[in-house]
Amino acid sequence: MKYLILALLLFLFNTAILSQEERKFITGEIKLDSFPIHNVHILNRTTNTGTVSNDLGMFMLPVKLGDRLSISHLNLKNRTISITKKNIDALAISIALTNQATLLRAFTLKKTRGIFEQDKDILIYTGPKVNAQTLKLPYANTKISTDDAVFKIQSGAVISLSNLVSVLNGSKKRAKALRKRSFEDTQLVKIRNFFTDDFFITDLHIQEKHINSFLNFCVKKNIIRFFNKKDNLRLTKTLLRESNLFPQEDSSLIEVAFKKK
Repeated sequence: MKYLILALLLFLFNTAILSQEERKFITGEIKLDSFPIHNVHILNRTTNTGTVSNDLGMFMLPVKLGDRLSISHLNLKNRTISITKKNIDALAISIALTNQATLLRAFTLKKTRGIFEQDKDILIYTGPKVNAQTLKLPYANTKISTDDAVFKIQSGAVISLSNLVSVLNGSKKRAKALRKRSFEDTQLVKIRNFFTDDFFITDLHIQEKHINSFLNFCVKKNIIRFFNKKDNLRLTKTLLRESNLFPQEDSSLIEVAFKKK
């Protein structure tokens, strides 16, 4: 009987230790006088992993009980806090920062100068005006035509415009598809900024050069809808699941496929 009780106690003790070692993702919120603060750096000193708060002052970070977080911002006072059981149970933490007063060195303004004062050493050109029209160049009155079939891709997607033209009939459909892809591209950039590159590299094992291609790979898994609904838990789980299916060797060949509606 003694041995049975001893074995049971050892089992419970080991279970408690293992549960403490397991890290969980918590959602954090950083504010200054009730206003959200973005671009705040949060570093878990225990694991040496970090992230940056988004435009809403929110961030996500894997932690466990007792981890120490270092919070820093260029214009605010740095803070160091410890993860408590309350944070672990709620999977959330709220952090308030304060302004940082900077003492400037005293200086003396020796000479004032008006904004319209001219330097006598600089000669002002008063000669004839020289441009394409005065030189009568053949392209002087040419107007540059805009092409709405080209737009800037920030998230790293590869788009074949020739394939796009063959799939979509008419400029209106093509323009609509391009606007849709441009919106998705903007959202993917926000998702990458919401996390940190260290999250993708360390936790998801995605190489830095493949992060953009990986996010495009996950578009069909509703990550943009999860992000806009602030469903950070489902967003993180989806990224974790898809990271095991992502072909990093062939990521440069991933293209965006537009379907007819």
